[in-house]
Amino acid sequence: MAGNAANAEVFSAANPEGAKRLILAIPNAFEAGQIVLRARTANPGISVIARAHSDAEVEHLKGLGADTVIMGEREIARGIVEVVTAQAPA
Repeated sequence: MAGNAANAEVFSAANPEGAKRLILAIPNAFEAGQIVLRARTANPGISVIARAHSDAEVEHLKGLGADTVIMGEREIARGIVEVVTAQAPA
């Protein structure tokens, strides 16, 4: 089943009780946060990886129990710096 895990049926079909890891790519931090809470309730040992768009969203998701939160904009910036650094004369 494919869909948004904010939907109870989709969340249940993902079998969070038996999962080792949950990867959340939902762009809405509020929705993602609700899923983090549901996943932690279903499986306290699950590893939760989520995405965020701001420092506030990172803190929000970590505060709700996400183990790792990746902010896409920060990763893009790191990639740009890596390219520029690699091209810089020695």
